[in-house]
Amino acid sequence: MKPDLVIINSEQFGYNPATYYYCKYLRDKYKIIYIGWDHNLSRIKMPGVRVVYINRKKKFITRSVNFLKHALIEINGKSPIVFIKYFKGISLSLRLLKPKSCIVLDIRTGSVEPELIKRIVQDILLKFEAKFFRNVTVISQSLAEKLKIAHKAHILPLGADVLSKTDKCFDKINLLYVGTLYNRNIEITIHGFKQFYDKFKDEISISYTIVGSGTGKEEKKLKDLIGYYQLKGVVHLSGHVPHTKLSSYFNAANIGVSYIPLTGYYDVQPPTKTFEYLLSGMPVVGTITSENKKIINPANGVLIHDSAKEFCTGLTRIYQNLQAFDSSKIRRKSMSFSWETIVKKNLMYYLLKKS
Repeated sequence: MKPDLVIINSEQFGYNPATYYYCKYLRDKYKIIYIGWDHNLSRIKMPGVRVVYINRKKKFITRSVNFLKHALIEINGKSPIVFIKYFKGISLSLRLLKPKSCIVLDIRTGSVEPELIKRIVQDILLKFEAKFFRNVTVISQSLAEKLKIAHKAHILPLGADVLSKTDKCFDKINLLYVGTLYNRNIEITIHGFKQFYDKFKDEISISYTIVGSGTGKEEKKLKDLIGYYQLKGVVHLSGHVPHTKLSSYFNAANIGVSYIPLTGYYDVQPPTKTFEYLLSGMPVVGTITSENKKIINPANGVLIHDSAKEFCTGLTRIYQNLQAFDSSKIRRKSMSFSWETIVKKNLMYYLLKKS
């Protein structure tokens, strides 16, 4: 009989890639119960996973108590491993209410708040709550060190899925950015793209697709900039696209854009988008964060600083070396970053030790 595994996340099932793939690749070994908020998004089903949706419409305290009540119902009477993605307040409450249960706290990010004071307070709260857990998984060694929990943290790295299995042709340049627009300064890439486009548009077909959402102000800024530069039909804003529907965008593109502002709080965050591009056989133009430096090399892309001029320079270097890139080789060399590899060769063994 399969042991029980309760996965808890503030996001609705299927809308957080990490927990989605944990479920996908662990369901043959565990009887999985996923507990998360109901955000009124389309419900995604997965055979072998029972999803408990918690109503989020009530006031904060009422809905938090309701969430804890449902979590306790699923845990009581069993001896499950509880794997909870850091959930402010809920994580610690559950730990205190079930002190003898095997509860793993999973930390996927430190605070990325733009305001320094808020960022400091949120990181202090995270460090405080983590002190109560014996079992902690963290996305990267650098984040574990920043939070001062490296002595007890198990590194469970970020992964990605193979979203495109087609080998890329490099007779054109079809750029793709996939990710949030919030606080990412993506307008800088459009300024840089314009410079590159004006230089080389008569030599090669060029396009740029941006998939993601941000604040209304950020989205309007990008739309206005595209209009100002007369790039309609060349630069495309696709808005938010569910993860399960991204394959067509990855099939159509051949160069990935991993543009992350160079700040201390983003520097320790492994970039999902970089892994997704590489596993789809695409070279990457990426900003020179500590985590991107570990991944991007001359055989699979270029590293740049976070300015329009640098973005143009990076695209120029990609263009000059287009024929040197080998799509199948890029994908093959990146398979260690796949969710299947990470879950089956890392997380699964970690959980087995806790059983």
